[in-house]
Amino acid sequence: MNNRPQTPRHQVHIPPGIALIPEDFIERMTSVKERAGLTWEGMALGMGVDSRQLLRWRKGGAPGGGAMLALVRLAIRVPNGLAELLDEDVTVIRGRKR
Repeated sequence: MNNRPQTPRHQVHIPPGIALIPEDFIERMTSVKERAGLTWEGMALGMGVDSRQLLRWRKGGAPGGGAMLALVRLAIRVPNGLAELLDEDVTVIRGRKR
């Protein structure tokens, strides 16, 4: 019997050290951009990354941890952006910065 965990069908397996990226990641990221009313350049600026990095993602490249965190931080600021990015119902509770 095979006891190895199975990769869900809706996810693509990425080598160890990088999170599993959904197959429709590009569409989700595009939706967040559109909800925010941004161009790709504006989105890159808002995230603090080079616009070429977003282009690489749009062509199938996997974002690193820091860039993914920047995307999540941007998505939190967009109405329903994080829910769109994660494709899940999400409630964001903001606390005070210390």
